[in-house]
Amino acid sequence: MSELKIAAKRVMLIDDEPAAINHLRSVINTFDELEIIAEIGDGRKAIKEIIKQKPDIVFLDIEMPEVTGFEVAKVTEDISYQLVFVTAYDHYALEAFDTKAIDYLLKPVRPSVLKKCINKILHQEDMALEALEEQKGQSDSLVLSDGKAMRVVNQRHITYIEGIGRYRCIHLNQAGIDLHRMPTIVSGTTLDDFESQLSTSAFTRLHRSFIVSIEQIVEISVESRRHYVSLMEGDMKIPVARAKVSELKSALNKGQ
Repeated sequence: MSELKIAAKRVMLIDDEPAAINHLRSVINTFDELEIIAEIGDGRKAIKEIIKQKPDIVFLDIEMPEVTGFEVAKVTEDISYQLVFVTAYDHYALEAFDTKAIDYLLKPVRPSVLKKCINKILHQEDMALEALEEQKGQSDSLVLSDGKAMRVVNQRHITYIEGIGRYRCIHLNQAGIDLHRMPTIVSGTTLDDFESQLSTSAFTRLHRSFIVSIEQIVEISVESRRHYVSLMEGDMKIPVARAKVSELKSALNKGQ
């Protein structure tokens, strides 16, 4: 009796730089679970091929002649595929949050980083189901509007909330990313409103621009007389207002 073989996920590489596509291909070809179905060098053709072939995963450059990666993502947003932006520029990150991208990789992409991204995609379905079951058992959720949809976000999936100008960025942990298919949700809700909605035993306001999940805090450091916290997930060092240092230590002691 022949062994049942699971169909490989169909991958499309879109970049106007052949060297970038060659690099992606060299790593992707090490995964039996993936099959590259097209390599495309311009945005117009990319749109046509995504609509025609309906890939499972798309690795997409942002800056391309005539049609940008963001335009490709916008035109094809109703087609179901996993989107990963691969770009040499970090200043597009906030704009990428408005798309359905599940990851944002900076060139030159280290093979280890690309492999981690691929493994996350391959295991995403199982992890999303687990996260959904966890969410069903919780009642402490927030309903957020990101301008496109109303999202129900479990408080346990939030690492920290950051105020940037008129908007707030809700940064998610891995379970939240797998469930919502994005690392950050942008909302117009004020930090004061978030502070009143979030569990006071699980979150603390460290600064006028930051609310942090207490269980995510792994270190308090002092640099030039200023306090910062490091989190379990991510490399961000979050500042702590001087008036909040004692409150932070008290909150951490209560959580022990």
